[in-house]
Amino acid sequence: MRRALFGAVAASLLAVGVVAGSATAQASASGVRDVDWHNLEFTVPPVGSCPWQSVRFTDGAGEAGDRVYRYQPGKDVVFADVTGEGVEDALILMQCGPRYSEYSTALIAMTTSADGAAVLALGTVSNPGVWTQQPSDFTVWYGDIAVAVTDFETEQVWTEYYRWASSAKAFVRVDGA
Repeated sequence: MRRALFGAVAASLLAVGVVAGSATAQASASGVRDVDWHNLEFTVPPVGSCPWQSVRFTDGAGEAGDRVYRYQPGKDVVFADVTGEGVEDALILMQCGPRYSEYSTALIAMTTSADGAAVLALGTVSNPGVWTQQPSDFTVWYGDIAVAVTDFETEQVWTEYYRWASSAKAFVRVDGA
């Protein structure tokens, strides 16, 4: 029941976000849409126990040290202005973990430099501290990011809300938890 309710809420927010976000997306030039995100080397913000580090991706997977990184299967890169600067950023559900182990999942945000020449990490949006709790879906509405977090042990799903804080240059949780 809860999962169906979240699905309906997320679908409604996504529909509103797509309609509301379309005008902004058309009005601003966006370098993030020109990036081949699945075949690129860039600095990945923390994902679970995986630290900030440069990773070269080929077909959406890469390795750095003893860590394996991959884009969450079946999830696309989502483009939205999450910093309020009028330029689209990229949101990615990224998985990481030691080889032959369970992966943690985090929602990370990336952008490009003003000239589009460099890919820059904005940071980690949602990164639960337990590998069994993982961001499973998200939507952006007027710059706020609603993240569905699934606990695979209890099968519970809840929503967390995040916003970019320009003074901290980081994403902060804004739902009071």
